[in-house]
Amino acid sequence: MMIRKAVFSLVLVSLAGMSLSSAVQAAAIPKRTHESTVIGAKAGSIPPTSSVQDLEATLKKSYVGTYVIYGALPEEYKVTLYSSIKDGGNIQDFRNQVIKMRLHRH
Repeated sequence: MMIRKAVFSLVLVSLAGMSLSSAVQAAAIPKRTHESTVIGAKAGSIPPTSSVQDLEATLKKSYVGTYVIYGALPEEYKVTLYSSIKDGGNIQDFRNQVIKMRLHRH
């Protein structure tokens, strides 16, 4: 019985320590912003780009999920997508185009 109490006490202390530790770690994590990691870009938008490679770099840096799906597309689809977004645009509209092309790919 005494061993159970000791083990129970150790478990409680460990859990309390983990909770305190987790709270300290959470406080140390910077809050996410609504800004993209692309300099000058706002969340939800893709800035104008000068080439397919520039668009791909922007996607890779700020919109990784979209970049992965985009990367699986054939080159002709990528060129078509680039022409639709080269002057900048909304990331959600672009994502929808990427997903639509990925789903309809033969």
